[in-house]
Amino acid sequence: MNKTLWQFITIILITFILFFAYSFADFEIKAGDITLQKAGFKDFLESVPTAKGKALKNFKRVSDTINAEKVVTDTTAQRILLIGDSMLEGLMLRLKDYAGLNGHEFKSVIWYSSQSKWYGSYDTLKYFIRTYKPTYVMLVLGANELFVPDIKTKRLKYVKNIIKDMDTIPYVWVGPPNWKDDTGINELILENAGKSHYFPSKNLTYKRFKDGAHPTHESAAIWMDSIASWIRTKSTFRFKMVQPTEKYKGSPNATLLQPLKE
Repeated sequence: MNKTLWQFITIILITFILFFAYSFADFEIKAGDITLQKAGFKDFLESVPTAKGKALKNFKRVSDTINAEKVVTDTTAQRILLIGDSMLEGLMLRLKDYAGLNGHEFKSVIWYSSQSKWYGSYDTLKYFIRTYKPTYVMLVLGANELFVPDIKTKRLKYVKNIIKDMDTIPYVWVGPPNWKDDTGINELILENAGKSHYFPSKNLTYKRFKDGAHPTHESAAIWMDSIASWIRTKSTFRFKMVQPTEKYKGSPNATLLQPLKE
């Protein structure tokens, strides 16, 4: 290879190195009104995953793109099963208004003083699912277990059984409306149901009846509005829950179950 060719290759190589280095520089080269355009080497390298599979700072993961996509809202009428402990008494009155405006059907089942241990040990939930054939389950449970010690160990199998009973039916587990810090029931629900199936009621502020625990009906209506907003915007399964501005006549279709004698 002659000397002239080697000189040409050397000039090309040096030019490439200079442009490569310039693309990472914090300054720009200008000549009058003309600015030397930087090559895209920096942007390219920062968009490539590392050897360990972790992305560099500007790498956009596929999962981020998927999560950012708009979730389609189901506009068809739903059959809602509202089931759980006595905390749902106020919720069912407001849910009646939502059902009336949005064309949904719903049934309520209140098992007084119930816990995840009860629902996770008996076929009560499965029975009402078979009976009412809901397209959506709204489970309100946990208020009677706020202060159970070592709850993550004692209640784990029951929580898993409850989620298993709901099977493939879309659902939300509405966490308890805490009046004091709990010993872990909310974390237990979140860890097993997942963020897209858990509504953190403890984050809200309530006016309560004299027992200091149950939200007043007015406060429960606001609670229900918050749950409906969550269903519309954050849940995995989103359906029509336009907020009503008036009360609808009719019964909340409630079945009342007496506490167990343990």
